[in-house]
Amino acid sequence: MYVESLESAFLSKDLGGIQDENLLPHLSEFAQSEQGINFSHQNNLGGAVQVPGVGFTVGGMVAQSAGVPLKVTGGYNENEYGNATSFMPGLTSIGTILDEQGYNQTILMGSDAGFGGRDKFYSQHGNYEIRDYNYAVKKEWIPNDYKVWWGYEDEKLFEFAKETINEMASSKQPFNVTLLTADTHFPDGFMTANTPILFDNQYRNVIHYSDELIGRFINWVQQQSFYDNTTIVITGDHLSMDSNFFSSVEESYERTVFNLFLNSPISPENSQQRTFSTLDFFPTTLASLDVEIEDNRLGLGTNLFSDKKTLMEQLGIDTFKNELSKNSSYYNQKIMQGSDLEVKN
Repeated sequence: MYVESLESAFLSKDLGGIQDENLLPHLSEFAQSEQGINFSHQNNLGGAVQVPGVGFTVGGMVAQSAGVPLKVTGGYNENEYGNATSFMPGLTSIGTILDEQGYNQTILMGSDAGFGGRDKFYSQHGNYEIRDYNYAVKKEWIPNDYKVWWGYEDEKLFEFAKETINEMASSKQPFNVTLLTADTHFPDGFMTANTPILFDNQYRNVIHYSDELIGRFINWVQQQSFYDNTTIVITGDHLSMDSNFFSSVEESYERTVFNLFLNSPISPENSQQRTFSTLDFFPTTLASLDVEIEDNRLGLGTNLFSDKKTLMEQLGIDTFKNELSKNSSYYNQKIMQGSDLEVKN
């Protein structure tokens, strides 16, 4: 589950965040439970450092499922790249790997999957069925003139996800269901009539209610017969872009992307005081399914369940970010164009 703009700063100060009151009571409780794992940059709950090329939704999804950033050249912005016919054709992703292993895969989102090329990314890298806003209209899940926020709200997303999961679980095929929420998008998030008004700030209320909806959904999954053999991975797609909300944050505070792994069959060597980025979630997510990864590295990501140092731990945060910002002929030709040409960085 990619949760729009979910970051560790939404936690209370005593848990490692910056809030006077914890906006993520359910997620933090799951993270501290026996089944929960939170990979952290500190001795408390925390998360991943954001690096260049991952600070927007499709870039965050590419990074976390394929271990590379989305860097677009040629005068296009990142979301315009989705107009290309082939989306990063040289890429191998979690979807690619699970598809080869016979997984049935679906992605659900309440927005138009065509935005930013998310439809191409998931259909071309894992043969996912795309169940987005347009699919919901076509299947009459919602009226054809229904449109709020980015499409339809997260309350509906979780109900549609339950139906989809039950449908997929009835098959003998293993399944992978990916969700993308939207209510916590900037500016200020989207409030429904059911959003409790607990704070004097709309964004806080929206974040807190999102946590409640996610908590209910996790509880539902845990009650299903397939749960014993299911791993739940919840991450932010990127840091929040709601600049007003963070205007008073001290520069010394490291904002990080929140993560939660539930019901993994393996345990990490060390989950705290790690220095890592969302690129590391690619091999880490596969490892959470008990996949063995040679040398514990895929793409630019390192398996956080292992004791192998991440590239960021080896190089340092600033050096790693600087290296990612440089031009790479290999990346441009092999990954973005899918070329077989011999190239040198």
